[in-house]
Amino acid sequence: MLDLIGTHPSVVIWSLYNEDWGAQDIATNTETRAYIMSMYHYLQIAYPQFLVVDNDGWRHISYEGRLKSDLLTVHIYTAEFERWSQLLNELESGNMDTVAAFPLTVGDPFFFRKQVPLVISEWGGFGFADYGGPQDDQDRSSKIALYKKELSKHAIAGDVYTQATNIEDEKNGPIDFASGELNVPENLLGSKNHF
Repeated sequence: MLDLIGTHPSVVIWSLYNEDWGAQDIATNTETRAYIMSMYHYLQIAYPQFLVVDNDGWRHISYEGRLKSDLLTVHIYTAEFERWSQLLNELESGNMDTVAAFPLTVGDPFFFRKQVPLVISEWGGFGFADYGGPQDDQDRSSKIALYKKELSKHAIAGDVYTQATNIEDEKNGPIDFASGELNVPENLLGSKNHF
């Protein structure tokens, strides 16, 4: 669930693509970008009550220096706290090239000056074998609290912890898949607890 700091919790966001899935040529194909921009503009007109994201995580489309997304969303995964803090600082300073797996924008140059809300739309991944990190729920809870507290120190409009339950090799879930019970303290991911 998206946790938008200081706003109503029932915000609806439609994402056209996630991490280039289905639009793998977004960085190189102007036709793909034109199609996504057309869909973005259509949704703005037809459903103005919803926020629309062109390609969640990275490679947002910039056209004539304007983002074709209502939010600048970023997927950041690291099990190293110092690196997490460094990436948040770089992101807040306008680094569009090296804070995520791929550059954050494609198309025309885009210079981030807080003209759109910045959302860390995926973070965590602590239980994924390739990332390392905590091996049990208590350790995971401590790490989530530490990362969430660091988020609160930055001009980040909201964040999404990945993911709600464990799935396959990803053991990140604060909720037990079978029972629905919390594996971490209640409200651990709530922003108001970390200010």
